[in-house]
Amino acid sequence: MNVLIADPAKGVFLIRGQEIPVPIPCGAQSPCMPAAGVGRLIVLSQKSRDCHVLRRGDYRPEIRFPAPPGTSALCPSPCGRWLYLLGSDADTVHTVHLGTGQLHYAHPAGVFPRSMRLSQDGSLLLVAGGAENEATLFSAPELLPVAVVHTRHPCFAADFWQRGLVLVCAAEGEDIQTVVYTLPTGRRRPREILRLPGMPGALKVCPDGLTALISTPDGLMKIDLLTGDLQWNLPKAALCMCLDVAGGSLLLSDLPDGPVTLAPLSQPWPRRTLWPNGDAQACFI
Repeated sequence: MNVLIADPAKGVFLIRGQEIPVPIPCGAQSPCMPAAGVGRLIVLSQKSRDCHVLRRGDYRPEIRFPAPPGTSALCPSPCGRWLYLLGSDADTVHTVHLGTGQLHYAHPAGVFPRSMRLSQDGSLLLVAGGAENEATLFSAPELLPVAVVHTRHPCFAADFWQRGLVLVCAAEGEDIQTVVYTLPTGRRRPREILRLPGMPGALKVCPDGLTALISTPDGLMKIDLLTGDLQWNLPKAALCMCLDVAGGSLLLSDLPDGPVTLAPLSQPWPRRTLWPNGDAQACFI
């Protein structure tokens, strides 16, 4: 399984299976947020705030275009035509044509939003409200609001699961807590299934659609979305902010002072270190 790594200090690298990392000269200064689409790879330049698009196969630069202010997430469409960009500074979500780099649609989204996910068929885009107590469903690619899900606390992350939506919120009080909700399709109110101590990090629903990965200051945890039961906890991956899952493998990056690692999803130990720098982010391709 191949992995794309973006290291702001060293550049963009490709790892094929067990081979050593190979540099990809894409031209992005201080690259970050790697993403893999159909026929294309995307990285963001922290310095110029441009998106750089590379062709799959020969990894040659194809096009680049400006990203919205404070871009916090990239999401290529399953059809390979569109790229969705979430701008935290501007509180907007954008739809850009990957072939031309032209902006086609834009819409306000939350306050300092940090997380978005596409449905499996690419028809819906789910944006967590960030500092707002809500998450919004948009049609894709037009970004027409379809529904707003109201939560009791600021919604930091959201994703789709087999029976509806998963929402991760930060409950304020004497101590901040991570609150996990599920919203089955057809219901109006989210149901709380779990509370964990500390500020929420990343969220990723697993390929089975019934379990999810959630990072907190106490570790990276896999939970059952039907019952809220904890299946395992990986303390060394606490507050991991970049998760990717493919073919039963788990890719961890953007950890505080931690390396990029690869592990089995069923039991994430032992882990294989792919890249030693904790500032790097990675994705499967």
